[in-house]
Amino acid sequence: MLAEDALAESEARFRALVTASADIVYRMSADFGELLQLEGLLFIEPSSLPERDWLEKYVHPDDRQLLRDANAAAIRCKSVFEVEHRIIRADGSLGWTHSRAVPMLDANGEIIEWIGMATDITSRKAAEESLAEQRRMYEAILTNTPDLAYVWNLEHRFIYANEGLLRMWGCTLEQAIGKNCLELGYEPWHAAMHDREIEQVIATRQPVRGEVPFTGAFGRRVYDYLLVPVIGASGEVEAVAGTTRDVTEDKQLASSLMEADRRKDEFLATLAHELRNPLAPIRNAVQLLKSNPTEEKVRLSREIIDRQVHHMVRLVDDLMDVSRITIGQVNLRNERVGLKRILDDALEAAAPAIEAGKHRLVIDVPGESLKLEGDNTRLSQVFQNLLDNAAKYTPPGGVITLLAEQRGDAIVVSVRDTGIGIPADAQARVFELFTRVHPNDRIKTSGLGIGLALAKKLVELHLGSIEVRSDGPGSGSEFIVMLPAAAEAQAPKAPVVQLVARAPDDNQRVLVVDDNRDAAESLAMLLELDNCTVSVAHDGLQALEALESFKPQLALLDIGMPGMDGYELARRIRATRLGREVQLVALTGWGQADDKKRAAESGFDQHLTKPVDPELLTELLTRSRSEEMGTFHISL
Repeated sequence: MLAEDALAESEARFRALVTASADIVYRMSADFGELLQLEGLLFIEPSSLPERDWLEKYVHPDDRQLLRDANAAAIRCKSVFEVEHRIIRADGSLGWTHSRAVPMLDANGEIIEWIGMATDITSRKAAEESLAEQRRMYEAILTNTPDLAYVWNLEHRFIYANEGLLRMWGCTLEQAIGKNCLELGYEPWHAAMHDREIEQVIATRQPVRGEVPFTGAFGRRVYDYLLVPVIGASGEVEAVAGTTRDVTEDKQLASSLMEADRRKDEFLATLAHELRNPLAPIRNAVQLLKSNPTEEKVRLSREIIDRQVHHMVRLVDDLMDVSRITIGQVNLRNERVGLKRILDDALEAAAPAIEAGKHRLVIDVPGESLKLEGDNTRLSQVFQNLLDNAAKYTPPGGVITLLAEQRGDAIVVSVRDTGIGIPADAQARVFELFTRVHPNDRIKTSGLGIGLALAKKLVELHLGSIEVRSDGPGSGSEFIVMLPAAAEAQAPKAPVVQLVARAPDDNQRVLVVDDNRDAAESLAMLLELDNCTVSVAHDGLQALEALESFKPQLALLDIGMPGMDGYELARRIRATRLGREVQLVALTGWGQADDKKRAAESGFDQHLTKPVDPELLTELLTRSRSEEMGTFHISL
């Protein structure tokens, strides 16, 4: 009786414990084939016990084989059965449970049954899945970011590195995890620096930012990095995380921009200097002309002004040429031409600079045998620039040598001097725009630093190449140009157009329109010297009035006038009866291709850039008088 009471009391305690627990307590047959008893109905609500279809009734189909395998292993080993799996709740929803059972053995050690407990872990599984999803998302972000991401533990060993960092290291995650910077190939000073920074972040809980060079799988690069503390639930620093960005291109761009800005400032200062140089003698010559000069002083003043104006025009023309070539707006007028003719033109143009330096000129050029296809004017410009350069950078009394020969299908021209030479580290830059290389501060020369850049671009337009050779300061320089030789067949000559000018006494009526009174009056005087009758207007309204009263045959219109500009004036003139017959010429300082196109669209027949060469002006008048003007565009 006492034993029965004790058993009843024990069972009552057991049931109270089960009832108080949120877990399920169950009994299973020895082969797990039958559910014998179930206490606690949190997940499932069996209709009757015992039951043999519990696996199909309560376990998710995808997890049933997992349980079968776990049951078999536990029975075979007579060991604890433990597994996590999905269950089907009483309401039909899915949940997760952690099930653990122990075998009850008889005196012979055979399994009688299994006693187990099942715990609801649905919330934990949901949290784990949410955490895993976040981890997958963060991993995707960190893997695909161009930045390098990583985490150190408190012992300065990597516990995470994204794909970009692994590629830079040239190793796998398994090879990298658990190692420190030194073990991953960082230079000792670099590894020691990061060790100090990690300790600083841990101690101060403040980020650390820096920039450092590193040689990895991508070569020597510059990296910007940021290290931050990782604070755990306890409020303590648990790790140090970092991101690193490759800033090599940014640094190079910043350096290039600074260099470009420096060169821009230098160019503007040089341009101002180069423009003041010719302006000074022009002003002096003008003062001489104001002081009741002798005939000889008038002649000298005239020559000074003419030379210096040509120098200023050359400066501006070189700038315009570089701009046109850079944006692809230069059209070469190629023809079969002899090299000797090209070099003769260049020598004639460079003669003043060579004579001024009292240099000895040595020339070794074959007669008429070397031919090429090219633009005579542009190629002469190339060699003039090289000869001018040689004269400029050679001390007085030096030697300039011009050599030419044919090597296979190429014509090779060399311009050599005994001048100041070029340092080895500067030779790669001499063909860059606005570059002026001086071995020391005692060398002072004129020029904008565009002559060699222009020469290189023009040679390349002719499918050739140019290079520089120098053994350094004081050893002179040599510029070598290689151009394709012309084929043997003689190209047909372009037909010569004969222009028949009207008789000299055919007094041509020309209208000059320019808001700059000095420019207008001086141009009118030049035209009068060329047997023209001239009327001058200083704005668009005066020009329209002169159109009716003066009835010009030719009109030279400035473009940049206030109020009504030259384009609008041209359109208004063309809209009148008289304006349909007059020949319109745009006269402007703007000489780009777009400017010429806009002039043509506004009704102009021709486009001239200021200042107009007097010879070009005479050619214009001749064409106009012969009525051969058409839409032939002249640009100076």
